[in-house]
Amino acid sequence: MTTGATGTSRNLELARIQLSRGEPAAAAELLGPVLAAEPDHVTALVLMTHAQLALKQPELADELARRAVEHAPEWPDALAALSRVHTRLGRHDEAIATAREAALRQPENPYRHHRVAWALLEDGRRAVEAEHAAREAIRLDPDEADFRITYAMVMKQLNLTDRARQALRDALALAPDSAVARHELAALDVVHHHPFALGRLARGASGLVGALRADPKQEASRFLLDVALRQFLVWTAIILVLLAYLGWRTAESSPGLARLFAALATLVPAGYAGYFLSHLDPALRSYLRDLLTHGRQRIALAAAATAMLTLLIALAAPAGWLPALLATATFAGFAVRLLTAPVDEPGEPVRGLASHSLLLIAGVCAAVGVGVITTEALDPTWRLPAAACAFAATAVCLTVIFRRRAARPPL
Repeated sequence: MTTGATGTSRNLELARIQLSRGEPAAAAELLGPVLAAEPDHVTALVLMTHAQLALKQPELADELARRAVEHAPEWPDALAALSRVHTRLGRHDEAIATAREAALRQPENPYRHHRVAWALLEDGRRAVEAEHAAREAIRLDPDEADFRITYAMVMKQLNLTDRARQALRDALALAPDSAVARHELAALDVVHHHPFALGRLARGASGLVGALRADPKQEASRFLLDVALRQFLVWTAIILVLLAYLGWRTAESSPGLARLFAALATLVPAGYAGYFLSHLDPALRSYLRDLLTHGRQRIALAAAATAMLTLLIALAAPAGWLPALLATATFAGFAVRLLTAPVDEPGEPVRGLASHSLLLIAGVCAAVGVGVITTEALDPTWRLPAAACAFAATAVCLTVIFRRRAARPPL
């Protein structure tokens, strides 16, 4: 009997260690024999609840947590585990109530207030209350980095970016190797920037590399790094398209001005890209090169080369060639803009265009269709077929978007 108790205690302790290391499957394997021998072992039920949540089995976790609370209705660990399950299943009112009950039973335990803060944060409507709970957790244990990270998440929800940034810096001062803190700090630079804040974007991308070095399995950092680099590529293409389009519009009336726009369309994107690359971590430059040589990015690279070549030819070509050359550069640049757009969600396949790119195509096609009908840009014989093709392309893009949304699994 003593040997059995010793083995149970050892399995429970090892399971805690595996959970802290981010190995829920190993923890569940250790807890299985304990629960087989003692189905109502409350500590094992609580630990297995956390393991199953990490393994994305919330229904099983719900059953385990309810059994734990049934056998120990006043035990704060069981209540906190059930609160986590409620949050994962979207039952936010129940999550908040259960977390607060656990905090009432252990008011000096900072982790109870931390759970209250997360329950309120996930609810999305009670950020001020979440701030009070997060502050209380920090007051009770000012040396815990996770509490600072949670406070930063609350500040983000309140749109207090500077305070969120400072909280994340405080977290990194306490835990320099925290991949989560590095990711969230870098995300502020990537998400909250305007197109010409290239230094901030480069800093964010470099920060994401730091997060990946701290935790190579963190897919969110990898996805956001891809987003950051594609944002740079998208805005480079937009600048090229805008200037090439202005040259196209002025090609017939003012060839000299059109050549000026062609020169600007060559030099300004090059300067924009050069400034960004000069601020980028050297390791990321090779990553960017790899990004441009895989998948649909190879087509985007060919389209960019086509645009730049036609712009350079336009600088010395006869005036009669300018409309065709600048139109080609404009549409090639537009293709680059679409092909470099990031996917919608982490893990989404990148074979097709992202939904927001399809929405942009739909808008352009609809505008072209309306323009063809309401102006005399085309011969009357071709006006109706051209408009029909434009509206058909709009309908196809919208249909694809709606089908993707319908196929997306519920959260």
